[in-house]
Amino acid sequence: MTSHDIEHDQSVRESGYRHPDFFEHMADAGLTKTGWRVWHILQSRQEYGGQVRIRQRDIAQRLKATESAVSRALDELKDRGLVHPQGTKKGVIVIHPLFAKYESVAHMANAFADPNLYVWPVHFPDQTIRRRASDPRTGSGYDPDPDGGEEAPVPEAKPFLRLLAG
Repeated sequence: MTSHDIEHDQSVRESGYRHPDFFEHMADAGLTKTGWRVWHILQSRQEYGGQVRIRQRDIAQRLKATESAVSRALDELKDRGLVHPQGTKKGVIVIHPLFAKYESVAHMANAFADPNLYVWPVHFPDQTIRRRASDPRTGSGYDPDPDGGEEAPVPEAKPFLRLLAG
């Protein structure tokens, strides 16, 4: 196994599971461009359970933005409820549990079964997020777990991502 294979296997394992029903509502979040950019950085760098160890300064450097612009974007994410309303604690930002990543569906279910889990409200403009009573995919042949819970195979072709300096 080459180092590329090990890195790929590690990234596949760490990609995690996210709750699909709630991510559908992100289009209604009404975030600014900087808010979206910060949200994507937080999503990509989070640990299982939604903790992100990053400083505003590091986000600002990554986005080539000012720290005050990043601070405003984080306030926007707090106002929407996407990150913990109390803000950061020593460089740790906490993503809302409904939008956090988990190791698997079972890990997510166990996290939500924990009576000590704090789930704060999500506020999108003119929108109340509720779990759907019915799934519009019903009758469409959509199967959310077509392999009955089997481990997903590692793809044969290794994806290659190359970032070009602009």
